[in-house]
Amino acid sequence: MENTNVGYNYKILSTKHGSILTRSFLVTGVSFLLIALIGYAFGILFNKCVYEWHYFQAVSSLYMISILIVFISIFGSMVVMRNLFTQSTWKIVLWILLYCLGEGIGCGMLFSLFTSDSYSMILIFAVCGVVFGMCALIGYFLNMKAAFGLAKLLRIAWTCMLFVMFLMFIPMTIMLVSGTTMWGFQWYYWLILGLSAFLFMGYISFDVWMISNTAQFLNAGEDRATNNLVLYFGYKLLIDLMGLFWTIATFFIRFGRR
Repeated sequence: MENTNVGYNYKILSTKHGSILTRSFLVTGVSFLLIALIGYAFGILFNKCVYEWHYFQAVSSLYMISILIVFISIFGSMVVMRNLFTQSTWKIVLWILLYCLGEGIGCGMLFSLFTSDSYSMILIFAVCGVVFGMCALIGYFLNMKAAFGLAKLLRIAWTCMLFVMFLMFIPMTIMLVSGTTMWGFQWYYWLILGLSAFLFMGYISFDVWMISNTAQFLNAGEDRATNNLVLYFGYKLLIDLMGLFWTIATFFIRFGRR
């Protein structure tokens, strides 16, 4: 007798596969939009402090606080990510909202820097969106061998990144001792930016591959697990997307100063 449950189960898994992938991208997209809106609001606040209220000291403090919040949100998300999947759904949503708030405040600084150059700001978002889409397509069509090869490359790139960042102390020390500028060591910055771009693009591709191959490990009735997994992957993609966004924005800022 032919087993009709095979086709039925395949249909369930295929549907859940598409649902996880689509909903994860939805979580990432909505969160990124929220960060952009928060950033726009804080960008207006920064500009008012400078041009209308003339609170120059307050603006300097706000910029420093924004940079600090960005780093806290990045490293905090890495710590939270380890145990995120085991937490309840509302806690995962709360962590995503807190991350959006932190990154949004940091983006406010970026919006204020490009107040008179909206073309560059639009270009940053456009380049980020195109690169993210390309990485998502690559990740979706990766096979298992290529995915594990990419994971090895990412580990090597992380090692290189830490080594290069450690070596940054050498030119910084020379600059402090001699009183010179960092222009002789600009290749350090471009090397770090290049490694950062590769890391975040690789992680986006690898995460999409993971999402695309998750449905086979789930049962049809695991609704809570599916929801948590959707939020988990959406949050992880958001972190990678924001890393890519800041890398591209840093490139535009440094390129504009040349």
